[in-house]
Amino acid sequence: MKTNFLSSLLALFGAGLLLGPAAGCQRPAFSGPTPAPAADAAVRRLQFGYGSRYSGHRTTYTLQADGVLLAQAGLGLRPGTPVAALRVGSAQARAALRRFDALPADSLGFEQPGQHYYFLEGYTAAGQSVHLAWGAADTSAPHCARVLYRQLSGLVPANL
Repeated sequence: MKTNFLSSLLALFGAGLLLGPAAGCQRPAFSGPTPAPAADAAVRRLQFGYGSRYSGHRTTYTLQADGVLLAQAGLGLRPGTPVAALRVGSAQARAALRRFDALPADSLGFEQPGQHYYFLEGYTAAGQSVHLAWGAADTSAPHCARVLYRQLSGLVPANL
């Protein structure tokens, strides 16, 4: 009785291993956190940062509309308490969000992360999802996204 149960269990397990990849159970190459859309303009935020697919380390900065800049770094980041927070000018934050909203429609989705990657993600004021990840060899993110990323990175102090 035990051998029939055990052999049936092993057969099911083997079939699952064979059929799993064919059934679309493959993990995507990049799976960073996806921010939720903000219902109110006062609670809008955008995330940017960099990471390494090789080591799993990721640094995420979250810029909120009120000028609060949150930083979180570590392995396998999960939403939670940020490591550091500082305040940038609310005018700078609003200007960054306006530049984010002004990204061309053909630049809102780009996913070419390399072993070391950069990302920019959030929702525009119109509720359009933006997810950009780049760093793969022989690819380049849209110019406007790279410029915005450099401007956002300029808000982060060197010691943070």
